[in-house]
Amino acid sequence: MPAFNESSQQWGLLFILVGPPGVGKNAMMNSVLERITSLHQLPTATTRPIRSNEQEGREHLFVSTAEFQRMIDQGELIEWQVVHGHQYGTPRSTVQQAMETGQDLIADIEVLGATHLRSAFPENVILVFVQPPSVDELIHRMHNRGETEAEIQKRMQRVEMELRYAPECDYLITNDSIERASDILRGIILAEYSRRDLKRLRANSEALTPA
Repeated sequence: MPAFNESSQQWGLLFILVGPPGVGKNAMMNSVLERITSLHQLPTATTRPIRSNEQEGREHLFVSTAEFQRMIDQGELIEWQVVHGHQYGTPRSTVQQAMETGQDLIADIEVLGATHLRSAFPENVILVFVQPPSVDELIHRMHNRGETEAEIQKRMQRVEMELRYAPECDYLITNDSIERASDILRGIILAEYSRRDLKRLRANSEALTPA
């Protein structure tokens, strides 16, 4: 997948939630979006059908397979993957503009895509791994979401690989309570804002220091 170098003076942050499906990433993301007004969801491109609780341009850009291929050919995606038979990708221009203007984004992106984004923006991407209390609890949650046995078995084929990715991330949250997990995520985001403020202060101090 393509990657590119970005200036360390670009201050926008991209928080990426990674982890198995059904672990509660979207619920946690929606919770912090309601409580941190400066944070915005990054809409990724996908070829899968829109769901009843989704809105075009908010969670995703819902495109045809032909349009997705055009985006790949034109270099409009930083990374792209095929997950459960559907294509997903991250729009380059959206992320670049956010980094350059200091806008903060959050997204739920699968592990391979998250790896490519970290490579593209090593100073701006914060990886947060969300894990279930147990695999049995994860399966239970998938049942509660109304997924069929066939869908669950298909998803479980990726779970072991996804869980192995946790050590590569910056933070780990065990979602045994959506309220507690969301509070931890909010704390992580606010801590990273504070870290960025300190980096800005240091950069400004160095710029003002005579050679």
